[in-house]
Amino acid sequence: MAVARRAVLGAAVAGAGAVGFARRSGFSPSSTGSAGADTLTFSLWGADTEIAAFQALARAYERRHRGIRVQIRLESYQQMYTNMDALLAGGRAPDLFRCDYANLGMYSASGQLLDLSPYFGDKERDAFLPALWKAVCHEGKPYAVPHHTDTTAVLYRKDMFRKAGITSVPTSLDEAWTWDEFSEICARLRKKLHGVYPFVYGWQQTGAFRWLTWLWEAGGRILDDSLTAPAIESAAGLRALRFTQDFFREGFVPPNSSVKSAAFPDSLFTAGTVAMSFAGDFLLPTIDPALDKDLYGVTFQPRGRTAATDLGGNAVVATRTTENPELAADFLKFLANEENMARFCEQTVVLPTRRSLLTQPLDYAVRPDLMPVYAEQATALTPGMTEQVAIPGFGRINSALQDELEAAFVNRQPAEVTLRNIAASTRTALASA
Repeated sequence: MAVARRAVLGAAVAGAGAVGFARRSGFSPSSTGSAGADTLTFSLWGADTEIAAFQALARAYERRHRGIRVQIRLESYQQMYTNMDALLAGGRAPDLFRCDYANLGMYSASGQLLDLSPYFGDKERDAFLPALWKAVCHEGKPYAVPHHTDTTAVLYRKDMFRKAGITSVPTSLDEAWTWDEFSEICARLRKKLHGVYPFVYGWQQTGAFRWLTWLWEAGGRILDDSLTAPAIESAAGLRALRFTQDFFREGFVPPNSSVKSAAFPDSLFTAGTVAMSFAGDFLLPTIDPALDKDLYGVTFQPRGRTAATDLGGNAVVATRTTENPELAADFLKFLANEENMARFCEQTVVLPTRRSLLTQPLDYAVRPDLMPVYAEQATALTPGMTEQVAIPGFGRINSALQDELEAAFVNRQPAEVTLRNIAASTRTALASA
């Protein structure tokens, strides 16, 4: 997780703290103290800048709602869901928590989250990008608010490209390299640069799901249209897997950068080990201090039969057992209103989920000149892609992707066997969800 180096959100996020706002909005603070109905508990993990941003927003909300307190509880990402499962099972869940899209489905499908349908009208729902709103819905009902997203684009070293005689890169999504063109670029870099690999991809550990971008670009799916059966055993699935296996066979990527590796794309890129890095925008704050800004740029992910990208970022949810659902829903709206979402995204270098903000120039804390490419890349994400990730049981599917892709890349497990194993694990995950 990236750490942006900039001052925390200040008074601009706070808005106008009006006396009596709680009465006008229908919230009646009780006298039960820090654990009563006048307190919202909010569990989250995050980098320093994310935590500072959430804390500033919590204080701003308190100023606007006199007598109401927002209590932030910090967790590590590694323990977040284990702890949350225990709290939910024990009836001690917080009012709200942060949840990534890949884990959201298991909570919304199990009846543990507050149905937000009564609190978001059609106009409010339409303010969000369709693909991101689809990601927070289960059986047509929203159980979260899409707070922000991130996506992957291709960072490249300008000095290494010049040395290899590569003088231009695609400047729009429509002009992105084809798979064949990308392979040619990689072959040229491998030939011209000694001791440097052409690129690294960000599919390490729980990021294994980012491989799906290649599957979608090939015209494939991991689930069928009904989302009830695997669909990865297809011609498109074979093409995507064989193409990505070639990254290792051809020496296009470092051998230690596979799915279960601890070598992440930002560190390999800043170390000069690779000429390109498929990296999320949230990594820019860790990359930028290590490299002169004139040394690297960004371009779009290659295109297959279509353009695609991954579903990154996080949603915010309220638990079904919250004592004050109206207040919890109002706080979620506050976090995701246009002004607060813009400030959060600027500070933490992630992308907004509101339609209106994608067309506005945001003052990002790091490399605002690169962020328009990420914003355009994010438009390749469709509701049909996000619905395959936001299902109950996707966490188990992601674990299967880690195991099977590792076997395919490192141990050269045949593509047909790999797809068969992923399909079998997907059936098990769907049956147990």
